[in-house]
Amino acid sequence: MKWRQYIKEHELWRITSINSLSVLVRMGTGLISAKVVALCIGPAGMAWVGNLRNFITAVENIATLGMTNGIVKYTTEYRNDPNKQAAFINTVLTVLTAVALLTSLGIGSLAVLWNPMLLEGFTADTSLWWWIAAALPWYLVAIVLVAILNGLEAFREVVKIQTFGAILGLVATVGLVYYYATWGALLAVVVAPAVSFGLSAWALRNTLHRFQLRVQWSFIRDLSHYSLMALASSVVGPWVLILIRKKLIAFHGLEQAGYWEALNRLSGFYFVFVTTLIGLYFLPKLVQSESRAADREVFRAYYGKIIPLFGLGLLLIYLLRNPLITFLYTDEFQPITAVLIWQLLGDFCKALALLLGYRFFAKRQTFQFLITEMGSLALLYFLCSLWIPSYGLLGLLYAYTLNYAVYFLLLVLLYRFRQSQ
Repeated sequence: MKWRQYIKEHELWRITSINSLSVLVRMGTGLISAKVVALCIGPAGMAWVGNLRNFITAVENIATLGMTNGIVKYTTEYRNDPNKQAAFINTVLTVLTAVALLTSLGIGSLAVLWNPMLLEGFTADTSLWWWIAAALPWYLVAIVLVAILNGLEAFREVVKIQTFGAILGLVATVGLVYYYATWGALLAVVVAPAVSFGLSAWALRNTLHRFQLRVQWSFIRDLSHYSLMALASSVVGPWVLILIRKKLIAFHGLEQAGYWEALNRLSGFYFVFVTTLIGLYFLPKLVQSESRAADREVFRAYYGKIIPLFGLGLLLIYLLRNPLITFLYTDEFQPITAVLIWQLLGDFCKALALLLGYRFFAKRQTFQFLITEMGSLALLYFLCSLWIPSYGLLGLLYAYTLNYAVYFLLLVLLYRFRQSQ
């Protein structure tokens, strides 16, 4: 058939079609997981889960030293020098495994601090944090292994890991929530993604067979630029979200914060399509592009083919919002349908900005990234502080949409300025 031949002849659509199965499975497992969590712990419990998810994101980026995008870049760059690539992978795995273990020990040792800081009103003892600490190294090393696979352009292996990891993660989540309710839902934030470690290690078995505990500090120096970029956004960013959630709880209660977490989960379902496609296809292409014309080809493919599909998907979600929210969660979450339009608009602006933001990683433009990212986070927090007291969740979503619209326009202006030089 003509459409099958077209897909085979065009790499973007070939990878998109391979990725689509993974996306559908991950969306399906995510939907079931969200439904189970919503039924068992309600909006208030969702607020606690949201805070923990933001915290784990910050910890993840500290423990990986913010190097995952750099790992993709340099693993791809060294593809024509197997010895250098092997030395790079040895260095990354040695250093980041050690940091993951130290981070895990730190989380467990400071367990007494985390409940009052992140889970205000949650009465469980600190044993939760020791269980989280035990699962964390497997989760963190799995992230590093997948980044290496992305750099090796092992698209099929990454898709398989994402697919089967999602299924195993769902089983872990449902089991933990069923037996331990809120405690289990919180632990599942780390345990569910940690189960993909074995899949990642198996996919890289030939590479790991040659693994040696060796460190070349020149590689770490090169990656330090990515550390600065990722740590600035992926550590500061989650803490800003935690502060915003605390502000929403202080003015309007746990229930509104739970509604926000439900919206964020919904966004996560469909953003999987865009983010995995960028990691699998667009980021390696930007790394390899050595001319302005090559850059433009990458952007043309993203904005001409992927963004229209994404926009159509958001429109469909809006049209089906009432039955969709009941299906995903419970009738208790129906109030979010009144504000969903602003979440979708904000997500569309975020998707527009996403690839332009990834260009900073691909081209190692550290200063530009830091200025735009920190400026965006500062604007988001300022707007939320301005509008949350009066408008609650709706004010937060106003801030989210306006922030990403401004951020996208700023990135477009910066890109055009650099192209004109």
